[in-house]
Amino acid sequence: MGNNDRKDLIFMTTVTLSKWGNSTAIRIPNQILKRLNLDEGAELQIILTPDNAILLRPTGEPQESNLELRAHMKMLLSKIKRDTSHHAEIDLGIEGDELI
Repeated sequence: MGNNDRKDLIFMTTVTLSKWGNSTAIRIPNQILKRLNLDEGAELQIILTPDNAILLRPTGEPQESNLELRAHMKMLLSKIKRDTSHHAEIDLGIEGDELI
């Protein structure tokens, strides 16, 4: 990557290749994961460009951040009217080890 390309970068850092089982891995800094709304388990495409640069690109749609989910939950809760009748509590019994 030439110096002229650096002015277009949003974020740049250096990482170290590490052994992970029979593979080699890198750790992606949290700043990048947060910006892309990615968590552990997200799928990425690995692209090798003609000039031997490695690009990582998230597959599929970006995940919603917790802030967006909380705002959506607040909006839904704000639609509940206080005078609305509520359903009675239903006892479904005990399954598993909940009481341990």
